[in-house]
Amino acid sequence: MKTTSLSSVVSRRTFVLGTAAATGTFFIPPTRLFGQELPKKQVRLAVVGSGGIGVMTRKELVKAGATVAALCDVNASVLAKQAAEFPGIPTYTDWRKLFAHAKDFDAVAVCTPDHTHAIIALHAMRLGKHVYVQKPLAHSFSECAMLMKEQDRSGVVAQMGNQHLPHTLKTRAALAANVIGPVKEVWCWTDRPAGWWPQGMTAYPPAQPLPSCYTEEAWDLWNGPAPFHAYNAALVPFKWRGWWDYGTGAIGDMAVHNAGPAFLELGWGLPTAVQAFPDAAATVAFPEKVRIELEFAATAQNPRPVKFVWLNAKQQPPALPGMRPNYDYGGNGLLFIGEKGAFNGNPLGGLPALVAHGDHGWNDESKEAARALQQALKAVPPHNENYHYRQFVDACLANNPAGCTSRMRFAAPFTQSLLLGAIALRWPERKLAFSAADGKFVNAPEADAFLKAPERGAFSMKEFA
Repeated sequence: MKTTSLSSVVSRRTFVLGTAAATGTFFIPPTRLFGQELPKKQVRLAVVGSGGIGVMTRKELVKAGATVAALCDVNASVLAKQAAEFPGIPTYTDWRKLFAHAKDFDAVAVCTPDHTHAIIALHAMRLGKHVYVQKPLAHSFSECAMLMKEQDRSGVVAQMGNQHLPHTLKTRAALAANVIGPVKEVWCWTDRPAGWWPQGMTAYPPAQPLPSCYTEEAWDLWNGPAPFHAYNAALVPFKWRGWWDYGTGAIGDMAVHNAGPAFLELGWGLPTAVQAFPDAAATVAFPEKVRIELEFAATAQNPRPVKFVWLNAKQQPPALPGMRPNYDYGGNGLLFIGEKGAFNGNPLGGLPALVAHGDHGWNDESKEAARALQQALKAVPPHNENYHYRQFVDACLANNPAGCTSRMRFAAPFTQSLLLGAIALRWPERKLAFSAADGKFVNAPEADAFLKAPERGAFSMKEFA
């Protein structure tokens, strides 16, 4: 396919300006490309995985100032539908062929299923391209380590796509108000996967005829580094999230949003131990209902160890002493339990709210503490919902890897911690001790195999290890 790059436009501009005096003509800089208005300073964006979450990501990054330079998707129907919005835009079904035209773009938005996040982002960074990688950052512990290493080597901007993280400013103010005292437990929960995607399967489905939107080569590419499974409608779209080889379950889908403020504001690295209590052990799929517990050591931000508890499938934290009457935890939340009380951080928006205070009933003292918390939150400046995406675009323009809240040095260990919790689902109720220094389980060497990056055929990531 013949493509038109912005770099070639610039080179033509230089030639025309150099000959303008002789010819009596004047060059007018282009103001549109593929139907888009061109900003003065450009971040040319290639979108890999152009449907679903890729649509939202692309639109928000454009709103933040990026220009779409290319679209890529293994599903030909999805690709054609999205490309219709950008007349003449280069399109690719294979990200490797897109990357052969690396001069035509500056950044890559990786919006594919979890199991192909790392391999695409690694190759993009190797080419010196900035990367916006949808959450979770990667599918395995080792892939996160590779991404940190490659980002350090390349110096590019890298951000994980957990767009609610800027709400952490509210959490920071709530903790600083010291209404609940030092944190001793954090509970985080979601209503998913119920009604969103299936989990609890015990065998991969049989092969079905490949629909016309996929070629055999494209379906092989969709499997990528994961073990190959023949096409079945039970895998796509979005249903891949519940399968072990492709997704990361509800903890990979929503804890990356809901738990972000706790990991960031309490300064957590990797946990010292993980333990899971699922309704059934994970095999080829994630269990339907789980409780996962992670233990973290004391940090500079919080002077005592903390237990982090993850719940899914509409489970909620228990009632607390001194709890606000008739309080409803809601479908998603982040509960900080301190030595003096507890507040719900409302990670998906809204202000943190005091849930409990003291060991007495909800009384005048409790109400005064709630007012003190709300007063502290008034000092938090409002931010635009597009802020997360603007952080990325601005960081790319400034070539400033530290310009993103969810930058690689935070996003990678955060994702690794959640993935360790997912591994524990294979050994229900067994506490697995983990050594951050060694990157291994202390008392369960058999679990170390699940830390490794999957690889298949041409999709090896050994060169990045």
